Formats: sequence, structure tokens, C-alpha cells
Amino acid sequence: MFRAPFLLSVVVATTAVAALSAQERGAMRYQAEPLSCAAFKESVRTVLRGESGTASVRNGAGRDGVLLVTARDSSGALALDAWYDSLVVWRETEAGREMPDLDGFLGGRYRGLLAADGRYEAIRLPFVPNEVADIADLAPVLDDFFPRLPGRELAVGAQWTDSGFTIRRDRDHRAGGEARHRYAWTTTSRYGDRYPAADSLEVTIDQVVREEGQLLWSPRFGPLTWSRTIAITARIPATGGVKRSLRSTIEQRIEVVRLFDPPPSCR
Repeated sequence: MFRAPFLLSVVVATTAVAALSAQERGAMRYQAEPLSCAAFKESVRTVLRGESGTASVRNGAGRDGVLLVTARDSSGALALDAWYDSLVVWRETEAGREMPDLDGFLGGRYRGLLAADGRYEAIRLPFVPNEVADIADLAPVLDDFFPRLPGRELAVGAQWTDSGFTIRRDRDHRAGGEARHRYAWTTTSRYGDRYPAADSLEVTIDQVVREEGQLLWSPRFGPLTWSRTIAITARIPATGGVKRSLRSTIEQRIEVVRLFDPPPSCR
């Protein structure tokens, strides 16, 4: 016959194991506490290629910085404040490399609402000086900074799809005593629009956007590292008043790593 203390210890142990297992299996959601003071090291590299007949052009751009984030709960979403603690941006063309002075931009605040699944709504944008905006479009940085999350819990090997966005859960990686979840996503979209050109001429632009990404997620800390590869192809066919077809491609690689020793300004 089992005694009550033994039964109690079994119940407590079973409950603890079940709770930990549920936490490791649970659906991912952005929460305020893990982002109450977070720092992310960001690296972005962009290559632009343009072709028209036998002529071609190739330009490059990039940025490296540390983005600080604070978050608090607000009516079912997270109220986010974010700003760059350090940042370098540049652009490379046939004329050489351009690197603007960022003193007038650093510390400017992004403010908005982050939904639990990663969708972001901007409320306030930082002031971007003209000399910086000519090199890098920094105003919409937060629009898709955080990866989008699946709308339901995923078992290893399962995937979730919504309007061209597909995310799959890969095999977990254990570190620091927890199962860190690995996810991979893809998204494809296509646009065909007509735009006015000179002398009442309209041109058709066919644009295809493909994105692949990978995310490492901690049930305790939220997003740890992620990367995105984005390829945008735009084409104007040789029709109507367009004598030569035009084709441009933009390839962008984004890598983000969470830093666990944020600067004092975030604490």
C-alpha cells in the first residue's frame, strides 16, 4: 500500500516533467519578459544587379549594427521601443564606397506594436537624415525585423502554411539544459503591375519575391538567432514603347544574433 507522501512526491514530479515538456512543445509566442531588455547584433548584405541588352550594372550595400529592444504588455500585443546603439551603413557603386555619418540617426526611436506571432505595426519612426536616407532606407527596419511564427504548435517535422508563407519545425538542438527549437520558413509572392512612364507610356513590371529563413528559438529567451535570404526579381518586357527588356535582381542576406550582455542604456 502506497503512503500519501510517496503519492504526493510522484504527483509533484510528474506534474513538473509534464510542465517542462509542455513548455518545450508549446507554440512559440513573443512575450514581454524575454524582450524587456534585449540586444541583437544585425548584419545585412545586399547586391543589386541590372541588365538591359548587353549592358549590366552591379551595386552593393550593407549595414552592421546593434539594435536594442524593450517591450511591455499592451492590450494583447507588445509595445516595443527599439533603437540602434551602434550602426555602420555603406553603399558601393562604380563611383566607389559611400558611408554616411550616422550621428543624427543613432538613438532615434522605433515605436510600435508586436503581435504574438511577429506581425508588427509601426507607430513612430526615427528621423532619418537625407544623407543617410540616400544610402540606406532605415525607416522600415522594424517592419519585418522579427521572424513570423506559426499560428499553432508544431511537432518536429510538421509545417504550417498561410497565404504563401510556410514554416517547418526541424529537429531540436539541446543546449543549456533546454530543447532549443529549429524552424525553417519559405515565402513566395508575385506581383504584376502597370506603372506610368514618360509621354503617357505605361510599362508592365513583373516582380517575384522569394524568401528563405532559419530560426533558433529558446522557450525561455525567445528568438536567439535567425537568418533570411531574400531574392527579388523584377522584369520589364520589351513591349510597347520599351525597346529592350529590363531585368533587375536584388539579393539580400540578413543575419541576427541575440547578445546576452546588452549595453547599459537598455537596462
